Amino acid sequence: MARGSNSNYAFPAWLYVPAGIALLLVLGPLLGLVVKIPWSEAGSLLSEPSAVQALELSLTTSCISTVCCILVGIPLSLMLTRSGKARASGSGRAGSGGLASAFSGPMAFIVYAPLVLSPVVSGLALMFFWGRNGLLGKLLAEGNVTIAFTSWAVILAQVFVSMPFFVSTAVTALTAIPRRYEEIAATEGATRNEVARKVLLPQALPGLLTAGLLSFARALGEFGATITFAGNIEGTTRTIPLNIEIGLSSNDVDAALGSCIMLLALYVLVVGLLLMARFLSSLRKADTSHA
Repeated sequence: MARGSNSNYAFPAWLYVPAGIALLLVLGPLLGLVVKIPWSEAGSLLSEPSAVQALELSLTTSCISTVCCILVGIPLSLMLTRSGKARASGSGRAGSGGLASAFSGPMAFIVYAPLVLSPVVSGLALMFFWGRNGLLGKLLAEGNVTIAFTSWAVILAQVFVSMPFFVSTAVTALTAIPRRYEEIAATEGATRNEVARKVLLPQALPGLLTAGLLSFARALGEFGATITFAGNIEGTTRTIPLNIEIGLSSNDVDAALGSCIMLLALYVLVVGLLLMARFLSSLRKADTSHA
């Protein structure tokens, strides 16, 4: 008897066991957190002054760092995507495509390095570059510009750790665009700027929205590099994760739980926006397939 189009050809039944364990390892702690939070006291917990202050700082710095990732991450993603397509098509040997292709490996290694660095090492790296005795920080200090242990240090730490999330997602979205779209636009006389601005970026918009949301979520949860490079200064560098840590270490559980509820609410919002971006992406793919 012929199998239907929805038949499962590549997922043996026994894989449900390890897949279920993987899901439990993620869902279990989340469920424990949601169950143990005293939701009946949420109103008073959310009004904790330290939690509110940390929320304002986190939202401000995370939004700024996300904008930074978008402004510099999109050009970098386009460059990595272009070099990858050039190498795949065999045309990355000469011209600007060849130059980008030659450096795409080292560039990708650099961009994705924060993913494998420990948070403390990331903080030290930021300190050794932006700190008062760092490679660039020393020059800035001569002009009375200090980065470390300021709100700008929080933003730089967030950009450092969230940039790989933005670029990897953006590159995936851009790579999925068929090469023929670029070729058709070029044949019609479009310049490189027009191809990028009017063809690639609109087609990749849902993926770019996802990239921005992922980088925002990563920036919100940043802790290790921030506390190493920016410190834990109330009103200046104490973001929501740092406020949770200081609340637990000082036995101020109300402040920690208030910040925790705020962070959970923001994550739920981000997940909702991610689902919306995915829905827009599926609609765009459906329109493309019927075109």
